[in-house]
Amino acid sequence: MSPKAKSTPLTYGLATLFRNSFNAFKVSLYDTIAYQVLFAILLNIVIQPILYIIYDFLFDTKGYPALVNMDIGSFLFSIPGVITVLLFAFVAIAIYCIAQFGLLFITASYQTGERMTAFSALRLSIKQLPVELLVVAKKATYYVAVIALFLAIALLTLLFAGSWFFIPLIFILALLCIFCLYSLYIRWIFVDYLVVLEGKKVSDAFSYKLNRKLIIELVVTVLAWFLMIGLCSAVIILAFLSLSWLLLYAFVDNSVLLAPVFAVLVALFTLLLVILSLVINSLTSNLLTELYYQNKERERTGSDIIVPQPKELRYCGTPEVTNKHILALLIICLVGVSIGTILLLPTVQEDIASIDKPVYVTAHRGSFGRAPQNTISAFVAAIEDKADYVELDVQETSDGVVVVLHDANLNHVGGVDANIWDLNYSELQEIDVGSSFSPEFAGEKVPTLEEAIDVTKGKIKLNIEIKINGHEKNLVENTVRIVEEKGIEDECVISSLDYNALKEVRTLNHDLKTGMIIGYVIGDYSKLDVDFYSVEPNLVLTKKFMRDAHDVNKEVHIWTLNPKADVSGYVDLGVDNIINDYPVMVQELLNEKQNRSEIEKLITKFFTFIEIPGFL
Repeated sequence: MSPKAKSTPLTYGLATLFRNSFNAFKVSLYDTIAYQVLFAILLNIVIQPILYIIYDFLFDTKGYPALVNMDIGSFLFSIPGVITVLLFAFVAIAIYCIAQFGLLFITASYQTGERMTAFSALRLSIKQLPVELLVVAKKATYYVAVIALFLAIALLTLLFAGSWFFIPLIFILALLCIFCLYSLYIRWIFVDYLVVLEGKKVSDAFSYKLNRKLIIELVVTVLAWFLMIGLCSAVIILAFLSLSWLLLYAFVDNSVLLAPVFAVLVALFTLLLVILSLVINSLTSNLLTELYYQNKERERTGSDIIVPQPKELRYCGTPEVTNKHILALLIICLVGVSIGTILLLPTVQEDIASIDKPVYVTAHRGSFGRAPQNTISAFVAAIEDKADYVELDVQETSDGVVVVLHDANLNHVGGVDANIWDLNYSELQEIDVGSSFSPEFAGEKVPTLEEAIDVTKGKIKLNIEIKINGHEKNLVENTVRIVEEKGIEDECVISSLDYNALKEVRTLNHDLKTGMIIGYVIGDYSKLDVDFYSVEPNLVLTKKFMRDAHDVNKEVHIWTLNPKADVSGYVDLGVDNIINDYPVMVQELLNEKQNRSEIEKLITKFFTFIEIPGFL
């Protein structure tokens, strides 16, 4: 009797799976790239212009050039606001569906032996859009719910446990949130295919069960795939940046060729990112499709795991890539880079010329780090610290006196639970606002705007922020009158969170320089009738915001960055004024940056221009 033949255990072949996916990518490359290009053209030439028209119309019905700060809430809870949110949410999901499912149809067609062209995939994706929307909307709902849950836990922790426990916990919560989102992604990895290829109901597709071994395989596969893609992309980008560094170093002293070389490198980098995006999307779609069909094979054979067999996909219907195609593609890329270079050149020249531009420093509420905020002592300290501006806040007492005060309530600075609009000036003068900062400043009073101007006139410029609390009577009018009477129109700027206040300033004195304080913004902020933006940088400020502002000759001020690294990064971005509690620290940093070599300044400007921070 012959011994029993030992069965060879089936093993999971990650390398084979990746090789099959890459072979499928090579075969479907023409159609997957063509589809993405076709969709990009449709999005930018047809969809976006229509959306902009609708967007402008909805904003015009409310009379807003842009939504800033608290105006955002009032708009979003209005009928046009609700329509806008729903419309743009729908369009965003629809755009995502058409982009992703079109690639799915193309890569799936090659797996089944029938080529699908880009136009056919677009038609099919639009035809199946209703069911695609249901799938993506359901996924998005669960993802948002998970994120909201973890945010709620973090918020409750901050409220009840204090900040000492919050920082380590937020890191743990972030990891747990990522783990949960990734788990959902893996469990639903075949949902799209089950719905649009097999015609399953959405609820049945989401109920599709994966066994434990398969889930582990998919977790490892997808993670390894994205790590590999990320590593390859990083190597390519770093190689390009290294070459850019060398070229800029070679031309740093050539005033004629430096800007064109800089612009060419930026255009090439943009092209590189576009190519990487197209290739990565195509590769990933092929991998997911390969996983889906391997899973079908797993179900057919009754196996617990995926055991991919090497395979080559070849179809005579696929257009053959010839030397003519390659040459045509190179010509298109060359033309694109040339056009991009020409368009970028003015901005690049402006950026290079601004490398050594002066950046002004504003002492926030005076030198707030050295003296009680918004006091004469703080303003004197700012003068001693050689700041360029003092930022101060003005409000109105019950008897109409314009005083320098940030909070509406005196509890924080004076230990008195009273609102500024309930106190007359004589009552306000009885409150000590210095002792809470230090006994050294005992007896310090809330100054009037006139007193602040008398101390600072001719020594330092002022940024006068008008604080609107809803109880003022003639705050804007009185502030403008005092500025005019003191003759400091050329030594001050007026800023506010309230755009209506700034419009009133403009009406009263068109020559006064005004600035909109922005914490949040939606819409075309370039239409705001102001001379500069005072921006909360972490929420608003980007390179695009900076360029848009400078294109319409508006300065960008930032508040109130104290960490040295943050200040350094935003100086490289091109800000015009830094509002800070410690003006001496900012001045020292600016001096350090000014003393860097020309190539260091240029490379930093290049990396900032292409929005890759943190290199220098």
